[in-house]
Amino acid sequence: MKKFLGILILLATVALWWLARPQPEAPAFKPPSLPKSTAKSKKPEVPVPISSPAHVSVVTATPAAPTVPVRIEAPPMKPAQVPADYVQSIQSAPQHQEAEEIALNLRNFGQRFGGNPTGSNAEIVAALRGSNPARAIYLPQNARLNGNGELIDSWGTPYFFHSNSATDTEVRSAGPDMKLHTADDIITK
Repeated sequence: MKKFLGILILLATVALWWLARPQPEAPAFKPPSLPKSTAKSKKPEVPVPISSPAHVSVVTATPAAPTVPVRIEAPPMKPAQVPADYVQSIQSAPQHQEAEEIALNLRNFGQRFGGNPTGSNAEIVAALRGSNPARAIYLPQNARLNGNGELIDSWGTPYFFHSNSATDTEVRSAGPDMKLHTADDIITK
Protein backbone atom coordinates (compact mmCIF):
# COMPACT_ATOMS: atom_id res chain seq x y z
CA MET A 1 0.00 0.00 0.00
CA LYS A 2 2.86 2.37 0.83
CA LYS A 3 4.39 1.64 -2.58
CA PHE A 4 1.12 2.52 -4.35
CA LEU A 5 0.79 5.75 -2.34
CA GLY A 6 4.38 6.69 -3.22
CA ILE A 7 3.75 6.16 -6.94
CA LEU A 8 0.57 8.23 -6.74
CA ILE A 9 2.40 11.13 -5.06
CA LEU A 10 5.18 10.92 -7.67
CA LEU A 11 2.64 11.05 -10.54
CA ALA A 12 0.85 14.02 -8.95
CA THR A 13 4.17 15.88 -8.56
CA VAL A 14 5.11 15.25 -12.22
CA ALA A 15 1.64 16.40 -13.39
CA LEU A 16 1.87 19.62 -11.35
CA TRP A 17 5.37 20.31 -12.68
CA TRP A 18 4.15 19.71 -16.26
CA LEU A 19 1.21 22.10 -15.88
CA ALA A 20 3.25 24.80 -14.08
CA ARG A 21 6.17 24.93 -16.52
CA PRO A 22 6.39 28.00 -18.80
CA GLN A 23 4.80 27.48 -22.22
CA PRO A 24 6.86 28.41 -25.29
CA GLU A 25 5.31 31.07 -27.51
CA ALA A 26 4.17 30.06 -30.95
CA PRO A 27 6.37 31.50 -33.70
CA ALA A 28 4.83 34.42 -35.59
CA PHE A 29 3.72 33.75 -39.14
CA LYS A 30 6.05 35.26 -41.71
CA PRO A 31 4.94 35.41 -45.32
CA PRO A 32 7.27 33.67 -47.72
CA SER A 33 9.72 35.96 -49.44
CA LEU A 34 10.37 35.94 -53.14
CA PRO A 35 13.79 34.71 -54.25
CA LYS A 36 16.03 37.55 -55.33
CA SER A 37 17.46 37.34 -58.79
CA THR A 38 21.25 37.22 -58.89
CA ALA A 39 21.52 37.84 -62.60
CA LYS A 40 21.35 41.46 -63.65
CA SER A 41 18.39 42.20 -65.83
CA LYS A 42 18.00 45.04 -68.30
CA LYS A 43 14.45 45.72 -67.05
CA PRO A 44 13.92 47.22 -63.63
CA GLU A 45 12.34 44.81 -61.16
CA VAL A 46 8.71 45.41 -60.31
CA PRO A 47 7.63 44.26 -56.86
CA VAL A 48 5.10 41.45 -57.03
CA PRO A 49 2.44 41.42 -54.35
CA ILE A 50 2.36 38.28 -52.27
CA SER A 51 -1.08 36.78 -52.04
CA SER A 52 -1.81 34.60 -49.10
CA PRO A 53 -4.38 31.82 -49.16
CA ALA A 54 -7.87 32.75 -47.99
CA HIS A 55 -7.54 30.73 -44.80
CA VAL A 56 -4.30 32.44 -43.68
CA SER A 57 -4.47 35.89 -42.21
CA VAL A 58 -1.47 38.09 -41.56
CA VAL A 59 -1.68 40.05 -38.34
CA THR A 60 0.69 42.88 -37.63
CA ALA A 61 1.17 44.08 -34.10
CA THR A 62 0.19 47.71 -33.61
CA PRO A 63 -0.33 49.43 -30.33
CA ALA A 64 -3.99 49.57 -29.43
CA ALA A 65 -5.36 53.08 -29.40
CA PRO A 66 -8.40 53.84 -27.32
CA THR A 67 -11.48 53.87 -29.52
CA VAL A 68 -14.12 56.52 -29.19
CA PRO A 69 -17.62 55.38 -30.14
CA VAL A 70 -18.93 57.32 -33.09
CA ARG A 71 -22.63 58.00 -33.26
CA ILE A 72 -24.00 57.68 -36.76
CA GLU A 73 -27.44 59.11 -37.30
CA ALA A 74 -29.67 58.31 -40.22
CA PRO A 75 -31.40 61.18 -41.93
CA PRO A 76 -34.98 61.70 -40.78
CA MET A 77 -37.61 59.78 -42.70
CA LYS A 78 -39.97 61.64 -44.96
CA PRO A 79 -43.50 61.67 -43.59
CA ALA A 80 -45.96 59.41 -45.35
CA GLN A 81 -48.43 61.16 -47.60
CA VAL A 82 -51.78 59.93 -46.29
CA PRO A 83 -55.03 61.66 -47.17
CA ALA A 84 -56.52 63.46 -44.18
CA ASP A 85 -59.71 61.35 -44.06
CA TYR A 86 -58.09 57.99 -44.92
CA VAL A 87 -58.13 56.42 -41.44
CA GLN A 88 -61.67 57.58 -40.68
CA SER A 89 -62.99 56.40 -44.05
CA ILE A 90 -61.55 52.92 -43.56
CA GLN A 91 -62.61 52.52 -39.95
CA SER A 92 -66.10 53.84 -40.41
CA ALA A 93 -66.87 51.92 -43.59
CA PRO A 94 -69.52 49.30 -42.83
CA GLN A 95 -67.71 46.82 -45.09
CA HIS A 96 -64.55 47.15 -43.00
CA GLN A 97 -66.52 46.76 -39.76
CA GLU A 98 -68.16 43.62 -41.16
CA ALA A 99 -64.77 42.09 -42.01
CA GLU A 100 -63.52 42.98 -38.51
CA GLU A 101 -66.53 41.20 -36.96
CA ILE A 102 -65.82 38.07 -39.02
CA ALA A 103 -62.16 38.16 -37.91
CA LEU A 104 -63.31 38.57 -34.28
CA ASN A 105 -65.61 35.55 -34.63
CA LEU A 106 -62.69 33.52 -35.99
CA ARG A 107 -60.47 34.57 -33.06
CA ASN A 108 -63.21 33.63 -30.55
CA PHE A 109 -63.59 30.23 -32.23
CA GLY A 110 -59.80 29.76 -32.14
CA GLN A 111 -59.58 30.60 -28.44
CA ARG A 112 -62.28 28.11 -27.56
CA PHE A 113 -61.08 25.23 -29.73
CA GLY A 114 -57.32 25.85 -29.73
CA GLY A 115 -57.18 26.91 -33.38
CA ASN A 116 -59.16 28.56 -36.14
CA PRO A 117 -61.24 26.50 -38.58
CA THR A 118 -59.49 25.73 -41.86
CA GLY A 119 -60.58 24.79 -45.34
CA SER A 120 -62.61 26.51 -48.00
CA ASN A 121 -64.95 29.42 -47.33
CA ALA A 122 -67.93 27.03 -47.08
CA GLU A 123 -66.10 24.71 -44.65
CA ILE A 124 -65.08 27.62 -42.40
CA VAL A 125 -68.65 28.99 -42.46
CA ALA A 126 -70.02 25.54 -41.54
CA ALA A 127 -67.64 25.37 -38.54
CA LEU A 128 -68.64 28.88 -37.44
CA ARG A 129 -72.36 28.02 -37.81
CA GLY A 130 -72.30 25.02 -35.46
CA SER A 131 -70.43 22.18 -37.21
CA ASN A 132 -67.91 22.00 -34.38
CA PRO A 133 -67.50 19.71 -31.35
CA ALA A 134 -69.48 22.06 -29.06
CA ARG A 135 -72.09 22.94 -31.73
CA ALA A 136 -71.33 26.58 -30.89
CA ILE A 137 -72.51 29.26 -33.33
CA TYR A 138 -70.12 32.11 -34.12
CA LEU A 139 -71.91 33.72 -37.09
CA PRO A 140 -75.19 35.59 -36.83
CA GLN A 141 -78.23 33.98 -38.45
CA ASN A 142 -78.55 36.89 -40.91
CA ALA A 143 -75.02 36.45 -42.31
CA ARG A 144 -74.98 36.81 -46.13
CA LEU A 145 -74.37 33.43 -47.81
CA ASN A 146 -74.43 32.49 -51.48
CA GLY A 147 -75.93 29.28 -52.91
CA ASN A 148 -72.70 27.36 -52.15
CA GLY A 149 -72.87 28.18 -48.43
CA GLU A 150 -70.04 30.73 -48.72
CA LEU A 151 -69.92 33.95 -46.72
CA ILE A 152 -70.07 36.91 -49.14
CA ASP A 153 -69.22 40.59 -48.78
CA SER A 154 -71.39 43.64 -49.59
CA TRP A 155 -70.59 43.33 -53.30
CA GLY A 156 -71.60 39.66 -53.51
CA THR A 157 -68.05 38.24 -53.71
CA PRO A 158 -67.10 35.35 -51.39
CA TYR A 159 -64.65 36.27 -48.64
CA PHE A 160 -61.17 34.78 -48.96
CA PHE A 161 -59.77 33.18 -45.81
CA HIS A 162 -56.00 32.63 -45.55
CA SER A 163 -54.60 30.81 -42.51
CA ASN A 164 -51.26 32.34 -41.51
CA SER A 165 -51.04 30.05 -38.48
CA ALA A 166 -53.35 27.95 -36.33
CA THR A 167 -54.64 31.04 -34.54
CA ASP A 168 -54.19 33.76 -37.20
CA THR A 169 -56.50 33.86 -40.20
CA GLU A 170 -56.57 36.71 -42.71
CA VAL A 171 -60.06 37.72 -43.87
CA ARG A 172 -60.07 39.41 -47.29
CA SER A 173 -62.93 41.06 -49.14
CA ALA A 174 -62.37 41.73 -52.84
CA GLY A 175 -63.79 45.22 -52.44
CA PRO A 176 -65.84 47.26 -54.93
CA ASP A 177 -63.96 46.01 -58.00
CA MET A 178 -64.85 42.41 -57.00
CA LYS A 179 -61.28 41.23 -57.80
CA LEU A 180 -59.03 39.75 -55.11
CA HIS A 181 -55.54 41.10 -54.44
CA THR A 182 -56.08 44.60 -55.79
CA ALA A 183 -55.65 47.97 -54.08
CA ASP A 184 -59.26 48.26 -52.87
CA ASP A 185 -59.32 44.93 -50.97
CA ILE A 186 -60.42 45.05 -47.33
CA ILE A 187 -58.06 42.94 -45.20
CA THR A 188 -58.37 42.09 -41.50
CA LYS A 189 -56.83 39.51 -39.21
